[in-house]
Amino acid sequence: MITITAILNAIEAHAERAIVPELRLIKKEVEKLRPSLYPDDQEHADALLLKLDRLLSDQVVVATEAGALVQGFQAVAQAA
Repeated sequence: MITITAILNAIEAHAERAIVPELRLIKKEVEKLRPSLYPDDQEHADALLLKLDRLLSDQVVVATEAGALVQGFQAVAQAA
């Protein structure tokens, strides 16, 4: 039988390679699952939610920096 810990670990491993829309969906599912868990598993879910937030913010920051870089190149190209 698969344990909740194993499931949360599998979700965490998958999240490392997920894109933003998928991360948001995973986060919603973990949030819905959390109230039905035992306290130890709730703590694991809380830690996973923190990691999902970090992964989301990392991808959003990267996208913002890339957008700023493109805008900078466009400004230089127009000036030339």
